[in-house]
Amino acid sequence: MQIITDDVKDTQKADAFIFMKAALLVVVVVLTLCYYGLKNNSYAKEPFQNNLIGDTVQGDVDDGLWDGPILFYKGNGKPIHLILVEKAFQKLRLYTYDGRYKLIKSYNCSTGEQPGKKQNENDEKTPEGIYFNIKSYRDSKVTLFGDRAFGLNYPDIFDSLEGNCGNGIFIHGSNQTIKPFSTNGCVVLNTRDLADLDRRASLKKTPVIIANHLPYRFEPAKKQLSELMRLLKQAMLPESYRSLNREFRHIAVIGFQKRVVAVGEVRIKDSKNTLGFSRLYLYRPGKDLMVLLKREWSEE
Repeated sequence: MQIITDDVKDTQKADAFIFMKAALLVVVVVLTLCYYGLKNNSYAKEPFQNNLIGDTVQGDVDDGLWDGPILFYKGNGKPIHLILVEKAFQKLRLYTYDGRYKLIKSYNCSTGEQPGKKQNENDEKTPEGIYFNIKSYRDSKVTLFGDRAFGLNYPDIFDSLEGNCGNGIFIHGSNQTIKPFSTNGCVVLNTRDLADLDRRASLKKTPVIIANHLPYRFEPAKKQLSELMRLLKQAMLPESYRSLNREFRHIAVIGFQKRVVAVGEVRIKDSKNTLGFSRLYLYRPGKDLMVLLKREWSEE
């Protein structure tokens, strides 16, 4: 499915948006029947209540908490890393989860100069959602980005469906003093802090959740989602691998409002002993319904 970039004309963007809406209604795969793990919270307004961090912001509307961020996790005893960026507090926090959340470290960061979720090229806003590092740069010559930069997959399928465009969103470093709300849309850390973050977590595999506020419950994953695992595991595999023996090394389901991403690492028992990485992008329009929008598959 086409991802809208900066140089696409307005008419092309409109056509792509209409096509994606039609695809959502007509050709997507619906996962239903046994979906009971997520509560039917209202997400019409941006809720805020962060008992874990303890920060408060004047004037915010509190209309409930979000489930998660980890809705389900099975990692064979190994924790998953998770990066959460809260624009309101200009903080990037690194967590691990193995059934319980553990805050590893908190970093000062800077995000877009303008408030709100990124929608257009050059709007100086930072996107909001669940993102992944798709290209890494580690080079002392990259002075604009300090000595390393990690490109995020914005716009993803959710952004394209909503008509959000633009590109070139990075988590990168800076050799200068970090000033709050001063970027063109990237998430920027002090060069030394980014090096520390890079050392602590494999950013290539670590989900990055960005929002103005992140009022998650930070409770253990909902066990009811285990009812969906058979369907999700099948959907994660390319058709050519579905008849082969395989072993899932870990699988996680991550939620952000109505956006849900399932990630899995699986060893295929073929002649090459292939190690595959899969991501399912699922839209959650209602309590008992999830819609599969896209699968991304890569091999090591």
